[in-house]
Amino acid sequence: MALALAWNASAGWFGGDEKTDSNEQLAKLFGAHKAFTGTAEITVQNKKGKIEHAAELEYAFLDGNMRTELNMAKTKAGQKHAAGMEEMAAMGMDRMVTLARPDQKRVYLIYPGLQAYCEMPATDGSDNSQPTKIEKQELGKETVEGHPCVKSRVTITDAQGRQSKLTVWQATDLKEFPIKSEATEEGRTIVTLFKNVQFTKPAAALFDPPTNFKKYASVQEMMMGAMQKMMGEQFGR
Repeated sequence: MALALAWNASAGWFGGDEKTDSNEQLAKLFGAHKAFTGTAEITVQNKKGKIEHAAELEYAFLDGNMRTELNMAKTKAGQKHAAGMEEMAAMGMDRMVTLARPDQKRVYLIYPGLQAYCEMPATDGSDNSQPTKIEKQELGKETVEGHPCVKSRVTITDAQGRQSKLTVWQATDLKEFPIKSEATEEGRTIVTLFKNVQFTKPAAALFDPPTNFKKYASVQEMMMGAMQKMMGEQFGR
């Protein structure tokens, strides 16, 4: 159960699917905000409006590099399978950290409790030497979480001409920070809502994988390593 939960969580949130792509597109909207920290509540709804995934992520952003930390006990799957989450915590797999490094065109998936990580190519394949085109169409003004916002339809066009469309609420009292966004991809709606945003500069070391952690070639290999470690401990090896 624990390995299944871990695999589903890592594949669902960080495996390079539409939710990760949405995260990367959202990062392009931070604009003049070169550094901040905050908490993001993220939900993924299917075509019928049913929530398939729900999670709370801790964000840190610095000069285009992004760090998110997920406690899987706070996801919908983790809350549903409480017993499995206890096992995951014992294995050191209840927390995941993702580092998006567009300067390196790499993404790092880290399990602090497992003291392990893997390195993957960035999913958007963007060319950082070419500017990203961002077009906005204002839709009106709304209040989100007590913040006055300008609501806009945003179209992002990358260097390869690929487009992403989002609805964004930018808080005028937070220097136009995109406090809320909605993106629809493959029939799913991804909603990101930021809270406790602080324009403080996080430490640069937060965006590097730990040098004392074991590096794996893939998520699959890392999961197998965790399973082998668990079985070894159970059988006294």
